[in-house]
Amino acid sequence: MSSDSPAQRTWEAALGRLQLQVTRPSYDTWLRDSVGLSIDADALVVGVPTTFAAEWLDGRMRGLIETAVASVARTPLGVRFAVRGAEPTATHALAARTEQPTAARRQPSGSPASAADERYTFASFVVGPCNQLAHAASLAVAEAPGRTHNPLFLYGAAGLGKTHLMRAIGERSRAAGRSVRYVTAEQFTNDYLGAIRDRRTPAFRDAYRSVDLLLVDDIQFLCGKDATQEGFVHTFDALYDNGRQIVVAADRPPASLPLLQEPLRSRFQSGLLADLSMPDEPTRAALLRHYAAAADTQLPDDVLALLSERAAFSIRVLQAALNRIVALARYTARPLDAALAREALSCFAQAPATELSPTAIIDAVAAHYGLPPAALLAARRDRHASTARQVAMYLLHDVLRLTPDEIGHNLGGRDRTTVLYGIKRITNRIADDTPFAKALSPLRATLS
Repeated sequence: MSSDSPAQRTWEAALGRLQLQVTRPSYDTWLRDSVGLSIDADALVVGVPTTFAAEWLDGRMRGLIETAVASVARTPLGVRFAVRGAEPTATHALAARTEQPTAARRQPSGSPASAADERYTFASFVVGPCNQLAHAASLAVAEAPGRTHNPLFLYGAAGLGKTHLMRAIGERSRAAGRSVRYVTAEQFTNDYLGAIRDRRTPAFRDAYRSVDLLLVDDIQFLCGKDATQEGFVHTFDALYDNGRQIVVAADRPPASLPLLQEPLRSRFQSGLLADLSMPDEPTRAALLRHYAAAADTQLPDDVLALLSERAAFSIRVLQAALNRIVALARYTARPLDAALAREALSCFAQAPATELSPTAIIDAVAAHYGLPPAALLAARRDRHASTARQVAMYLLHDVLRLTPDEIGHNLGGRDRTTVLYGIKRITNRIADDTPFAKALSPLRATLS
């Protein structure tokens, strides 16, 4: 691929941004050998060495890559991954987040059409008491969009199946000939602000308000972004008033999103709120059997029990643990037994024996900033102590999901307004200040 081609120039510029946002090992492993193959009004096609690399990038880095590409191209573009040297039919058109049965047209990020993604169907979703309402409501929406449960608000911790259900709604609806747009809230934000900046608001409105179903993941990303929330309210109203279906997902219910403006909160609460919780032991066992069958593997009962106990954090952890065990057995030609499973699971942390407390988070933040815990509770107003205190506010909200009043009580009796300001300030810094976000990441991971 010539470095003079528009696709390669765009991709090299995007790589420059990505190199600053991902770790060196991740960049060297997944991005260094990639090239820009082609570009049109809808998407950039990126060539990678293997099918595995294409699938990994699509599943793990798509949002980050699309944001970088849109930034350098100065227009929202989808991204597709193709194996270099493969036939055109082998192209991984996994970038598609909007599927239009009508004639193609230029749209914001996530719009290129693609074939159905068989990973995200209702048939492949394992139902249990932890997700029964969310599954049933999603199925009802897919069968009769706009007529029941509008909007549908799915919520729960990461890795419990919210995205799976949203994509399943999209796949079922697309198969019925309906137009679907699936985006993350971050992508919506980028498209909305880009449209205002580049004076393309009519195109933005057409792209987002003409679909039969709008599916927006990680809606908590809009918290603290007042202008974007206002734009989303207008989009919501235009769709709702025309009988179009809206589905959103978040890591918590609307009432627990304190930086969500009341007009948007009330709209979300007017529909059906359906939660997904941690799977119980029978559901974890069913999930493991399902994933093992998909990998053409039989799990002995003792291995299944060990996996279910040691990898009970989330569905994603269950998948990752099973994949590691299967790979270790295949690549070392060893029997898949409990001894091998224990070895494979040694890199996975045990589930915490006790829940985190507000005091534990305050102590951890104080230690991170080299301060005594009392400094976060006192009236100190120097910048270092204020930043640490605001980080504690953010983490008490994000990890423990405390209300602003509860957070203020735990931090020396501070009022609700002060807490909301602190949460918003740290939320914005994480989004805008990459070094700050990276410095905070280990602390956040430890507390999670």
